Amino acid sequence: MKMGFKARRKNITVGRTSKATILPALVEMKEESTIAGNRLILLDPRGEISENDLLEFFEAYVEPNFWRWYEAKRRNKHG
Repeated sequence: MKMGFKARRKNITVGRTSKATILPALVEMKEESTIAGNRLILLDPRGEISENDLLEFFEAYVEPNFWRWYEAKRRNKHG
């Protein structure tokens, strides 16, 4: 698999309380995935990284750094 991919997927309602997103076929998946997130989602489709470790990494690095980057990008676009 390449280092990264980008895709847009439709969210599908599953039952009354869940939603699902179909991942691209090129993503290697195992029987269970681990997920952490809020508005953004960090997912290990192989389930090799614990959900606690994903959440810790997500809260320390992904969430704060993404929003700083995104706000700077928006300011530069409109400024």
